[in-house]
Amino acid sequence: MTSRIMVSLDGLGLCEYCGLLITMEEVGDATDAWRCPNCKKKLSGAAFGLSGDKKVRWVGPEGRWTREKPAADFNLGIWNVFVEPLVSFG
Repeated sequence: MTSRIMVSLDGLGLCEYCGLLITMEEVGDATDAWRCPNCKKKLSGAAFGLSGDKKVRWVGPEGRWTREKPAADFNLGIWNVFVEPLVSFG
């Protein structure tokens, strides 16, 4: 049985070159070092739906871009996607 992985909607994206579903956890925090784990190309904020500093699109339940932020949590492959940011303690 495969474990489900919790991810935040705001940290979910699509590689702008090969279309792979990616998470911030996979590419790290340093925006200048974001690389797709599949095609290895350098990613920009567009891979996470950003236009400058503003979030303008989100990955929806179908695994494609949407201009409307999903209102409810959903499952996507092995991920449980949470609309509200995940809170960590400690």
